Amino acid sequence: MSSPSLFDEEPKGSRGSSVYLIGFVVFVAVFGVAAGLYYVGKPTPKSAAEKLAEEVRDSTILMLAQPTFSGAEFENQILGRARFERFDWKTKEAYFTYPKAPTNEFDEFVAGNFADPKKLEFAKEENGKFVLGKLQLPSGPDAPFFFKTPMTNFKVDPARELDFRFSNVDYRLSLEEMSNFTDNSAVYGGKLIAGTERREDHPTIVFANHAIMVARPQEPSLLRLANAIIGDATDREQKIQRLTDFVSHEIEYSYTEAVGRRETLKRAPETLMTRSGDCSNKTILLASLLEQIGEEYVLLYCPKHITVAVPQGDFPNDNKIDFEWNGKNWLIAETTLPGFQIGITNVNDYARLTRVEYVQNPKQSDIIFDASSYAVLKFY
Repeated sequence: MSSPSLFDEEPKGSRGSSVYLIGFVVFVAVFGVAAGLYYVGKPTPKSAAEKLAEEVRDSTILMLAQPTFSGAEFENQILGRARFERFDWKTKEAYFTYPKAPTNEFDEFVAGNFADPKKLEFAKEENGKFVLGKLQLPSGPDAPFFFKTPMTNFKVDPARELDFRFSNVDYRLSLEEMSNFTDNSAVYGGKLIAGTERREDHPTIVFANHAIMVARPQEPSLLRLANAIIGDATDREQKIQRLTDFVSHEIEYSYTEAVGRRETLKRAPETLMTRSGDCSNKTILLASLLEQIGEEYVLLYCPKHITVAVPQGDFPNDNKIDFEWNGKNWLIAETTLPGFQIGITNVNDYARLTRVEYVQNPKQSDIIFDASSYAVLKFY
């Protein structure tokens, strides 16, 4: 659920105008990477370690090919000075460049990242350009190495750990853990598109099922991160607030994602690796972290916005940004306003947060309730 602007803090009692929910087109990372990427040759028996290496290799290529979901830091940690230029989905070939460097440096890079150097095909110089397939680069004394290779020739260590540093904590995940997200085994998954029934006096409203991207409990990389963020906090409210603070402060709000014609839904590691997200991806990240500490929460779909709500418990309710559901009072944990204090901070667009239209528990990712009628929405 994207919004063109963030919430701004203001004195208590302020109200903004509501914005009505509209349908939108959803753009998400490719599901089922293993099925979509495998280059199948003559079947031969493979060990579990070999199968894992192939799955992780394919996941790594997938992420390199989609920088919107992986970011520049991911590419730098995987390839160093090299750059991933293109993946040809038809031929299953990956294109790379490596900046001008001594031959021994380039040879070391090749030895560390490719199984067989003989399977690298280098660009040919034609009319002042290096040509390789449909790609071209200017030639010259400072031109980079430009080559392609079958994706099966790329090699990675499944146990290799990536490290993304934030202000007070690091997010570390192995390539194997990353692979469990790209094949969706680490998330709840489910049906992608939900919508209301069409009525004569009201058009069908269609939107993305955000819960399918939320991480399951006990996901190792997020569990480590959640524990690091919580630190020495002992009470429930302090733990939840620290997780909310991390997402609101450390993840930059993405206006590009918010105002785009298509919505970009990212899983928690993808938001952490890119360090940015709109309300959808910040919500998915906070929900994924709350899963790791076993905290109860729901997703609230509001007009052109989505957010997280937690049971009030010992939180104050000074700002009255609350919601009654299943006999409990829930308070908003808003991630798009840095420094938002649950139950305390007032926001400019109060009406949007309090006008809840749909409610969802990600543990039941294929069930979304109409907040007014309690009707279960249809999936498409």
